[in-house]
Amino acid sequence: MQSLHQILRCLQSQILTPEQQQFQQLCECWPEIVGTRARVHSRPVSWHRGILNIATQSATWSQELTLKRMQLLYRLNQKLLFPVEDIKFSTAQWRYPAQDQQRVSRTSPSDDFSQLWHNHPSRVEFPLIVTESCINSAVTPLTAFQQWAHTVQQRSQHLPLCPQCHCPTPPGELTRWSVCRLCAMQNLES
Repeated sequence: MQSLHQILRCLQSQILTPEQQQFQQLCECWPEIVGTRARVHSRPVSWHRGILNIATQSATWSQELTLKRMQLLYRLNQKLLFPVEDIKFSTAQWRYPAQDQQRVSRTSPSDDFSQLWHNHPSRVEFPLIVTESCINSAVTPLTAFQQWAHTVQQRSQHLPLCPQCHCPTPPGELTRWSVCRLCAMQNLES
């Protein structure tokens, strides 16, 4: 009597193409190859002509794994019976597993860069203002610019002014640099 695992393996070898079987082997060994920290933030998404595409949770993880690419290639080629020529990392195809979807939707931004922007001193949240003139008017380049300028002017009315250039400035910038970001950069350059 064969175990269910053995039966499924036998069926997969009959149904799947060789390339699909190779991809399945890559998926099975990826967590071991990449390590405990990185396996949560990366997963194989495709395998074609010797190139393994890995989806990563953030650009930071893409960069970190890209720097370890040669080491990962060596480990994969030691473990597998077929050659892996290259590995490409990208955030484009990252999808959270179903169990993580609820956690992500309940919490603040999970991505490292989203979290940085969420806490950035230049960040100011504005309510979305949709006026009837925006909806009903025919959009020409001039009217689009005028609507944009009007929206920017309305948004910046409540902002404090930079003590150096007297422009509307997000409060976080004044707290951090005592001036707006442009004046802070000019002060650094001089």
